[in-house]
Amino acid sequence: MIRRIWYLAALTFREGIRDRAVVGVVGIALLMFLATIAITSIFGYEVGKVAMDLNLSVVAFTGLLLCFFVNINLMAKDIDKRTIYCVLSKPISRAEYILGKYAGTLSLILMSIILLSGFGAVMIALIKWITPAVGFKGFSWGCYLQAVLYQIGMFIILNSAIIFFSSFTSSSFLTLLYSLATYIVGQTIEEVIQFLKKSQQLTGNVRQFFWHGLEFIFPNLSAFDIKVFASHGILMTHTHSLSLFLYSVLYASLFLFLAIQIFSRRELK
Repeated sequence: MIRRIWYLAALTFREGIRDRAVVGVVGIALLMFLATIAITSIFGYEVGKVAMDLNLSVVAFTGLLLCFFVNINLMAKDIDKRTIYCVLSKPISRAEYILGKYAGTLSLILMSIILLSGFGAVMIALIKWITPAVGFKGFSWGCYLQAVLYQIGMFIILNSAIIFFSSFTSSSFLTLLYSLATYIVGQTIEEVIQFLKKSQQLTGNVRQFFWHGLEFIFPNLSAFDIKVFASHGILMTHTHSLSLFLYSVLYASLFLFLAIQIFSRRELK
């Protein structure tokens, strides 16, 4: 079973690499990285904070572009081109197909994040070299690495959500719409709940149950955004990091379980 899953993952990864959109997204990311040099030159102080925040933002933005414009199409193409029938005609179950697709698309994201975060680190090192030391007071490479790892945790969840939506719709547009909505809600759900608590709109057991239920239904993706802490040289505790990692694995497992259940019962046309 594991061998078949990795075989499908390798095929999906190679298919994603050949996508022209990947070249475009990476090209945009490299230009944005180069632009950070010009932007940080405007700031006389705290250049390290600005460089850290900008480069981490570019890495996160690139990952989102790859998710929404590359990964979403990989499963839809199989159905549109009917190559999925060739795959499922072999001794490969639909559960293995889902897991293989997820592993392949996630590998594409991970490789991109690793390469781009490395390039971002080079840009930060270059800015640090041409900037007075006072501008990088409190800067920490450990915080940069931790912020990148947290972003990976977010993409573990988001990519599983994309596979889940792709399991019941053949339309890449609808998958994009559902995935984008999940990302937006996941980034804002915590702030909305806190706002409602402060404005005393969560009165009544029914309303509290409804809003707190939304917190469990939609993953809190904003918890993985620690750019502010990283730019100020604040490391998150090991307990916090481990709990968020388990949180991402739990949500991804739930999305994949639901995707397998739905796709196993789906009639392909």
